[in-house]
Amino acid sequence: MIRVATDLLAEVGDVDALTMRAVAAAAGVTPPSVYRHFPDKQALVRAVITQRFDEFASMLRAAAASAGGQPMARLEAMTLAYVRSGLEQPGHYRVLFSAVNAGPAGLGLHGETEHPGAASYRELIDAVAACLPAPRRAAALPLATELWASLHGIVDLRITKPELPWPDPDLLADAALAAVRAATSPSP
Repeated sequence: MIRVATDLLAEVGDVDALTMRAVAAAAGVTPPSVYRHFPDKQALVRAVITQRFDEFASMLRAAAASAGGQPMARLEAMTLAYVRSGLEQPGHYRVLFSAVNAGPAGLGLHGETEHPGAASYRELIDAVAACLPAPRRAAALPLATELWASLHGIVDLRITKPELPWPDPDLLADAALAAVRAATSPSP
């Protein structure tokens, strides 16, 4: 059911346009069958977003772990994995980062409940912070946000405008790390 809902959400691009009836039809079951597993559409979409972000965060952690112990090597591996994952699974990527109404309100999250994507964002912030000298660690949040925006642009533009002559995505991902690298160098 989650895979089917993911595929449909990637296709329609808007949580409000996704229907339980469409999920049931695509899954080859009756609508009441969907409701046996998910009490409402918000619960289904929340499960979709949670599972996809769990997979995304696991992929980032695995990429970092495969790079060894050097913080910059770990961040570089995460950066490349982010871009490659988005380009290899554009539907999943669009569900996570481009689906309309998939924020906290659209997922029915209120108060203290964290968005499922928060963990992967913290992974990125922590990875950036690990690269910085102690006096500069306060810059981790803006640097990680800038890096994320750059990586998102690399992936989203390639997905939505594949016909344009984009530079190699690995080169663009490496260039996106420029601000973090600059912040790691000693002060003049």
